[in-house]
Amino acid sequence: MSVKNEPRIEAYIGSSGSGKGVSLNARLKELKPPRLLIWDPRNEYGKHAPAAASLSHLVGAFKHARGGPIKMRFVAGPDLPIEQAFAAVCKLAFAAGNLVFLAEELSDVTSASKAPPAWRQVITQGRHQALHVMAAAQRPALIDKTLLGNCTYVRCFGLRYREDRRAMAQAMDVDEARVQALRTVKDARGVTIGYLERDFRNADEAAAGTIKLRAT
Repeated sequence: MSVKNEPRIEAYIGSSGSGKGVSLNARLKELKPPRLLIWDPRNEYGKHAPAAASLSHLVGAFKHARGGPIKMRFVAGPDLPIEQAFAAVCKLAFAAGNLVFLAEELSDVTSASKAPPAWRQVITQGRHQALHVMAAAQRPALIDKTLLGNCTYVRCFGLRYREDRRAMAQAMDVDEARVQALRTVKDARGVTIGYLERDFRNADEAAAGTIKLRAT
């Protein structure tokens, strides 16, 4: 199997304020992808890529790049139903290929019983297009199971709802108590973020870790 055909699907799961964004930003900084597309419904990733003025602008920019370096993101607005906009961005990611595609806030656009066709294609066939998929959600119990079932890497942070903790325990094949124990702790020295991670390509089980941020 060629490198192009190796699946690369990463999931970052955690409640608001749990540290998920810290990891995503650090991961993008580490990867430094020459080609990057971000579905950014909360307008949080401006330091990584400029926002397209419209879907037509976004598509045009990728056509103009002709497979070369490009970094763009799309912030969903009121002009188009969010599901329709997400489908269009997924179709663009798949057609463009050879890029990192970050999809944020998946509970806005998928459900536990439904993966939109364009998103499902990205998850199940994206490896043939050399896609490196990064996906994020606050409520794993509410998102499509296609993602969690196809991930090559998962990092889980604190979750408030039991159904979410149960969903991640099942996805990572760990005891629910390990997910329940995850905390993000703030004190005078800074913030300590607890997480569980599992690389399904290399690790036989999930490993615990922490991220420490100094107070400013």
